[in-house]
Amino acid sequence: MSLANAQIVASGVTATSLRWTGRVLSAEDLRGSLNGQVEVVLSPSTVVTPMASDQLKAQGVRVIRRAEDSPTTDQALSAWGIALERPDALVTSAVRSLEREGIRFKTLSASGGSSCGWARALAECVARGECAGGVGFAADPGLICCLANKVKGLRAAAVCSVNQATRAVAGLAANLIVVEMPGRTLFEIKQILKCACAGGACPPETITMLRELEHAHR
Repeated sequence: MSLANAQIVASGVTATSLRWTGRVLSAEDLRGSLNGQVEVVLSPSTVVTPMASDQLKAQGVRVIRRAEDSPTTDQALSAWGIALERPDALVTSAVRSLEREGIRFKTLSASGGSSCGWARALAECVARGECAGGVGFAADPGLICCLANKVKGLRAAAVCSVNQATRAVAGLAANLIVVEMPGRTLFEIKQILKCACAGGACPPETITMLRELEHAHR
């Protein structure tokens, strides 16, 4: 697929799109990030390697070039929030590494003393639209998600592996992923963060059930 023939769009990434914010898109990137999406949305300056271009063409994946967004709008809509229950050097290293690849993150000021207070603060940051979604790192992700899911609009999922994060994004379109720490490797943390930023589409039957449950418990 020729870069010159790629479509230019101003906005409007669909749920079936993989938005790639790095400077280069390689075949290895596609293997790690493409999860059933039918189109890949790139910035005007992103370089697609020949092998990646061939792979996209073979899989019938469309390439879309975004027009330049204003920095404030683009960052607010695409940056994922990061929150740590306690400082962790591996998470810090993973975030810095991905930022060098062009992926944007926003540090969420989730504080509240106890784990319960931290969970509420984190969920409310995501609910207010301060970021596209959030990734939290905590010792008890199940507790954090249980509390966060009480906040309207939150779809929080506890994960401790890349596969679990992939399922949460693909099956629930989770907008808050809470990773169990410690115990994750640097590679796992990076892949979970990439998976979260790729986004997903919530299946219609899941949306229907969530609405029914929300209505039933009003």
